[in-house]
Amino acid sequence: MGAGTAVVLAASFPLLPVVLSSVAEGALGQLALLVLILVQDAAYVGTAVGFAWLRGRPRRWQFGLRSTPLWRTAGIALMVTLMVLGFELGFVELADVDEGDTDVLGTDEGVVAAIAFSLAAIVVAPVAEELFFRSFLYRALRNRMRVGWACAINALVFSSVHVQYLAEPKIFVIIGVFAVGACLLYEVTGSVFAPIAMHAVFNTLATAGTDAGYAVPIGVGTLVVAACVVAPVRLGRAPSPFPPPARP
Repeated sequence: MGAGTAVVLAASFPLLPVVLSSVAEGALGQLALLVLILVQDAAYVGTAVGFAWLRGRPRRWQFGLRSTPLWRTAGIALMVTLMVLGFELGFVELADVDEGDTDVLGTDEGVVAAIAFSLAAIVVAPVAEELFFRSFLYRALRNRMRVGWACAINALVFSSVHVQYLAEPKIFVIIGVFAVGACLLYEVTGSVFAPIAMHAVFNTLATAGTDAGYAVPIGVGTLVVAACVVAPVRLGRAPSPFPPPARP
């Protein structure tokens, strides 16, 4: 299997939850959707690690799993998050974007469903997607081209796999800008924990107020951000995952 084929197969996994959501209803359908989301995200991580193994035993720092200066990283992450959030709020208002139909799992089955949905959306998805799209895909692009092109291609691929928003194509602009922000955040900090935290914040904001309620998503999101602060400290310092920027 070629590298391109494997990436396409991994990126096409979001189609499965969307197809299933059209035929499955009730608690059983929600459980099946959650399982497929877990499988999808496992495929992302498995693809990234698998390709890394082809070139030798992967090191944690190659995926941005390393310690970086706390306050500098936190400050940059906060700045990028606020900038992307500001763009999203402005674009939604100016372009009249309909974000109402985003509760894919229909979490109206109680607290257990709310917890399961929050864990999938705020823990599993940010970790798996950032490891694949930023740690693996962006780094692979970045090693071969300039930062701008690497960000643009990464944003295009990241946006295209979110097929659940086909009914409102304007959302792809928001997703693309988020991807560029996540790439630049990873580029500047050299730590994947920064984009994971930003991703978790955005998914928390998207989940809170849906049928999942407020308390569970906000609680889960807070724990994820806290983990992104504590985990790097335990990993220790390591080299940057990126080579020096390519010269014109």
